[in-house]
Amino acid sequence: MKDQVARENRKALPKFFGTVLLFALLGGVGGFLVSIAGFSGLAGRAAEGLVELLGTVVPWGIPVSSTVLLGIGLGLYCSAKGRYGRWDGEDEDTAEGIEVTLSYALLLTALATVVDFFFLSAVFLCDVPLVTTIFFLVSIVLVILLQQKAIDLSRRMNPEKQGSVYDVKFQKKWMDSCDEAEKAQMGQAAYQAFRVATGTCLALWVVLTVLNFSFDIGLLPVLMVLIIYGALQVTYCLTCIRLSRSK
Repeated sequence: MKDQVARENRKALPKFFGTVLLFALLGGVGGFLVSIAGFSGLAGRAAEGLVELLGTVVPWGIPVSSTVLLGIGLGLYCSAKGRYGRWDGEDEDTAEGIEVTLSYALLLTALATVVDFFFLSAVFLCDVPLVTTIFFLVSIVLVILLQQKAIDLSRRMNPEKQGSVYDVKFQKKWMDSCDEAEKAQMGQAAYQAFRVATGTCLALWVVLTVLNFSFDIGLLPVLMVLIIYGALQVTYCLTCIRLSRSK
C-alpha cells in the first residue's frame, strides 16, 4: 500500500508542476501586460469608461434584469403548475419533469438576486439612487413570491416535505424532511459548489493581485476574497471532523 501511494505521487507530480508552471507563466504575462496598461494610462481611461458605462446602465439594470429573469422564471412555474394540474399522481417521469422545471425557476430567482445586489452596490454611480433602491426592494419581493410559489407547488407534490419560505429555519426543516437519497444528492451538489467556489476564489485572488499593480485597487478586495476562501476551507474541514466523530 505504501509503495502504491508513492507511485501515485510520482506519477501525478510532473503534471502538478507543469500546471503550476503554466499558471505562473500566464500570471507573469498578464502582470506584464497590465503593468504596460498602467504606465501608458490605458488602465485609467478604461476605469473612467467603465464608471461612465455603469452610471448609464445602473438605473435600468434591476428593472430590465428582473423583467427578463423573473419573467422566464414565472413562465417556468406556470408550465410546471399546468402539468401538475394534469398529473395523475402516479407518473414518475411527469413528476420528475415538474421538479426539474421548478428547480430552473428557483435558479433564475437566485440569478436575479445576485444581479439585484450588484446594481444596488453600484447605486452611488447613478443620479437616481432612491429610484434604484425602490426597484431593488420590489425585485426582492417578487423573487421571494416566486420562490414561495415554486416551493409550495413542490410541497403539494411531496406532502412529506416541511418548511415555509418565510420561516427563518426553512432550510433546516426542508433538509430534515428529505429522505436519504435526496440528502445524498444535496451532499454531492454541495461538494461540487465547494469545489467551484474554491477555484473561483483562487482565480479572483490572482486577477485582483495582478490588477492592483495598474489600477491600485488596494488590498481590501484581495482580503475579502481570502476571507471567503478561508471560511470555505475552515467550514468544510470542521464539518468533516464533526461528521466523522458522530459516526
